[in-house]
Amino acid sequence: MKHKSFAPWLVALVCFGPFAAALFIYYGPLGPQWLPQLPGSRELLAAPLPLPPDWRGAEPGGPAPDAGAPPAWQLIYARMTPCAQQCAQHLGRLLQVQLALGRDRDRVRRVVWHVGDLPQLGDSDLAAYALDDAAGRGVVAALGAERIGDGRVYVADPRGDVVLSYPPDVEQKELLRDLKRLLAGSD
Repeated sequence: MKHKSFAPWLVALVCFGPFAAALFIYYGPLGPQWLPQLPGSRELLAAPLPLPPDWRGAEPGGPAPDAGAPPAWQLIYARMTPCAQQCAQHLGRLLQVQLALGRDRDRVRRVVWHVGDLPQLGDSDLAAYALDDAAGRGVVAALGAERIGDGRVYVADPRGDVVLSYPPDVEQKELLRDLKRLLAGSD
């Protein structure tokens, strides 16, 4: 009597079984809705929004970024209403998040997107771009003026694509935790 070897089938099951199980779980009858979600208020943009070329590098009118430095992540506060006291408070919270990154704080740029005149904030490291010029109107059209309205926090990756969105009153711990994960993953 011939003896059939089960070793190849066992190897195939061990190698491809977890992959097949993962596909069934994800695309099966329950779908991905039952998978655990990270707590918090972040929203991953369905399609990353590429920033206008002028908004990816140096501050307008400022020095060009160091040629040897890697591109920076951008922590963006966007607002369609004039920037006043509440705007300054949100920008101050973003500064605290950047400082809490410690040695990685230089890998993140803070940016404000605004309409009208920006008040003197006394923050020389803050880049500012107007939403009421041609490039800004394109960004507003892509993100939706109603979403930006009274403020929204965005994160752009080093390639210049906006990938995450948060409400303006996002907890600093949540934003800091997400930035640390992003920075650790992009080393």
